[in-house]
Amino acid sequence: MTKIDCPSPTRAELRRDKIKEVARRLFVENGFHATGIAAIAKESGVAVQQLYRDFPAKEDIIAAIVAADCERIADQDTLNTALANRDRAGIIGWLTTMPCRKDESGDRMFLEIAAEAARNERIRSIFLDVREQAFANISRAFAGLMGSDKVEDEHRTLAQAFTIISLGSICARTLHHEVVKPASDKLIQCLIEGAR
Repeated sequence: MTKIDCPSPTRAELRRDKIKEVARRLFVENGFHATGIAAIAKESGVAVQQLYRDFPAKEDIIAAIVAADCERIADQDTLNTALANRDRAGIIGWLTTMPCRKDESGDRMFLEIAAEAARNERIRSIFLDVREQAFANISRAFAGLMGSDKVEDEHRTLAQAFTIISLGSICARTLHHEVVKPASDKLIQCLIEGAR
């Protein structure tokens, strides 16, 4: 077996990762508006001037957090492989692991970004881009489940229902502290079984 050498992250990458990690925690704990750049700088141990060089505005930090989360959650390679191999079990696996994460911090961050998107045009744009990418992938997954290489209206309808269930689950878990996994799993299973 050959060893693949991955380059070590640079100091700048490590610093930006630390800033994103601290900002995420502070946004979740205090909200976007109550978290200032000075607090992020202090908690991360990065000088304010350096933080502004890395991220000119709080929205840039949000954009970086969202991009990293999307890459992690989307798991595009797994979906693409399952679709290319017409691997129904792989597509189902991708769909069922996507919405069912119990990630309280991630859920709270998602809701904080959604709330800010209602007030802030730049965050709204980021939020809509992410939603569009996720919706396209979910639509592709349903097309693949139905044996199609082309996304049609019925696949988009299933993707929309899937998205509504997922978002509703996040809200119920986070805002109402309800245990909704069994119900959301059942609804998603119904969508998947209907995609034949």
